[in-house]
Amino acid sequence: MVCDFCNINDIWMERRIFYRDKNWYAFLAAPFHTKGHTILAAIRKDSKCPKEPSKEVLGGLSTALVNTIRIIKKCYNPKDILLSSLRGSESHFHFHLVPLWEHEEKDWRNKQKNRGKYKNGHLMEFLGFLEKRANRRDEIERRKKGWSEEEQRKKIIILLDSDNEKLRKSAGSRGIRQKQSAYAN
Repeated sequence: MVCDFCNINDIWMERRIFYRDKNWYAFLAAPFHTKGHTILAAIRKDSKCPKEPSKEVLGGLSTALVNTIRIIKKCYNPKDILLSSLRGSESHFHFHLVPLWEHEEKDWRNKQKNRGKYKNGHLMEFLGFLEKRANRRDEIERRKKGWSEEEQRKKIIILLDSDNEKLRKSAGSRGIRQKQSAYAN
């Protein structure tokens, strides 16, 4: 099976990338758990998928994290950003940066106080809730419109283009420039 994160030159992956340095790149997740859901992934240095990062790659992690978080905050202004190293179905070494919105934080805190679903503010349970909600939303839309999962993913990526443009502008010199002519719809 081909790793989606290794294939950064794929047109659908490339158009989502808004930050890149020599070891890391950041892109909007599609489908996403919540608006601004970003993935920060290690860049493949050789023919192997980076399942574990080298010392060189880890050395640049703090800079990549700080830059990506600044870009997300400047573009979206969320209440906070949650960071997780969930692996999920991808074995490629990566992190999820998930904006926390005020209405979500209130829900999280209320359930925490009432000994509800997220006891002790458990991040993984909260992210699981966001993922399940997004999956239900996506499944309903896919069935209504009769799309395959791949068709839906491409439609979501096209819808995210304006967000990607804002993120690239927020990134300034830290971001990457995209060739707009390459993305004919």
